[in-house]
Amino acid sequence: MRIDEIAQFRALAAEGHLALAAEALGVSQSTLSRSLARLEAEAGVELFDRRRGHLELNQYGEILLAHATRAEAELENARARIDALRDPKAGTVSLAYVSSFGGWLIPRVVSEYRGLFPDIRFVLRGGTADTVLDALREGAADLAFLSPDPRDPEIDWQPLTAERLVLGVPVGHPLAERDRVTVADLAGVDLVALRPGSGLRHIADAYFSAHGVVMAPVIEVTELATLRALVRDGVGVALIPDTPAEPGIVAVPLADEATRVIGIARNRGRSESAAARQFARFVREELTAL
Repeated sequence: MRIDEIAQFRALAAEGHLALAAEALGVSQSTLSRSLARLEAEAGVELFDRRRGHLELNQYGEILLAHATRAEAELENARARIDALRDPKAGTVSLAYVSSFGGWLIPRVVSEYRGLFPDIRFVLRGGTADTVLDALREGAADLAFLSPDPRDPEIDWQPLTAERLVLGVPVGHPLAERDRVTVADLAGVDLVALRPGSGLRHIADAYFSAHGVVMAPVIEVTELATLRALVRDGVGVALIPDTPAEPGIVAVPLADEATRVIGIARNRGRSESAAARQFARFVREELTAL
C-alpha cells in the first residue's frame, strides 16, 4: 500500500461515494477507481459493498481502515519528528557526561542554553568515561562531555576548558599547612581514588606515572562526591579538581601542576540533529577554548 493510497482509501471510507471522495481529494474519479482496484487486488478481497453507487465498508474494509488510520498517524509522527530534527530551536538533545561534571558544568550550560531556547529538551546521563563513550558509540547520546581525550578514531573530541587539580586533604592533616606538595611528600600517605575507567583516575595515574610512582589507593570509589567525603572524614587524601572551598577539605596546590582538560565529543559516524549542532556551537563559544 502506497502512502497516497492510504489517504484515498480513508477518503472513500469517509465519503462513501467515488465522486465525493475524488472531489474532496482533488483527483479524478478514474484515478480513485484504479487506486481502489489495486488495493482490493492486493488484499485479495473486496473492501466495500457496492449499493447503487454507494460504497459501504465491509468487514475486510473495516480491518484495513483501522490499520491504515494507525499507519497514517505514524507517518504524521515521523514527519513531526523530522521537522523537529531540522529545527535548531526545538527538539531534544541527549547529553552524556562524566559524573563529576554534573555538579557544575552541566547545570550551567543547560540552564544558559534553555534561557535562549526554552523549547529545547535535554536528556542527561552521567557515568564514567567508559560508559559515556559507550553511549556515544551506541547512539544513546548526541554529544558528550569527556576528559581526557579518548583518542578513539570513532570519536571527534574538541577541548573546551581545563580544571586545575589539587591534593585534597582533611582539615588538620600534616600536609594541610603546606604551600604546595610533591609526589615525594605523599610517601606513606593513604591515597583514595576513583576506580579505573573514570577520566579523573586516568589523569591521576598518568600524573603519578610521570613521577615514577605507581598509584596504589587504599580505597577506590565510583563517584567524586564519595571521594570528597572520604577525604573530609580523614580516610585518605586524593587528587581532586580545584573547586570552591568545601568544609572539611583543604586544597593544597601541586608543585608540578596537573590539569583536567574538558572537551566535547561526538560520534563521527552518526548524523546530528540541527538542535545538537547548535548546542555544540554554543558550548564551544561559551567556554574558553584552549
